[in-house]
Amino acid sequence: MSSHSEKLIVDLAEKARNLRIQVIKMIYNAKSGHPGGSLSAADIVTALYFHHLNVDPTRPHWSERDRFILSKGHAAPFLYAALAERGFFPEKELNTLRSIGSILQGHPDMRKTPGVEMTTGYLGHGLSVGVGMALGAKLDRKNYRIYVLLGDGELDAGFNWEAAMAANKYHLDNLTAVLDLNGV
Repeated sequence: MSSHSEKLIVDLAEKARNLRIQVIKMIYNAKSGHPGGSLSAADIVTALYFHHLNVDPTRPHWSERDRFILSKGHAAPFLYAALAERGFFPEKELNTLRSIGSILQGHPDMRKTPGVEMTTGYLGHGLSVGVGMALGAKLDRKNYRIYVLLGDGELDAGFNWEAAMAANKYHLDNLTAVLDLNGV
């Protein structure tokens, strides 16, 4: 492994650690939330937002941006910490998690939170929506990618398997499903 790759891994691990601290503070202050699902997704979301995703916080609706869907919506605190760190909204908003009128509710809401691509909550819909987005990108001849983070409990939902079969049928090489296999 090159020294550049080693430094990248060390930097991403440190960023994930700092974002985990933010998540614990957010959930503690809110007296509500799902720390396990948020913390288990930390390294995945950090690698995506700080190394892989082509996004621009100054243009959250830029048509060429990559899309990230947090299918396991209860892990929203980590997504919020990453979005704030990337500059989609001020970090002070993290102190308002689950408060009335906050842009940061218990599950991601694409109408309220800059950078959120899909409102999630009911487990299992993320991959189906990701397939739709990926198919739309292909039909529009766009080069952006769609990443979907699934929780291991979601795999009991049959529509995930139907979505996976559709992704294969339509050769959606612009779609990446990542499974957070945390064993819970």
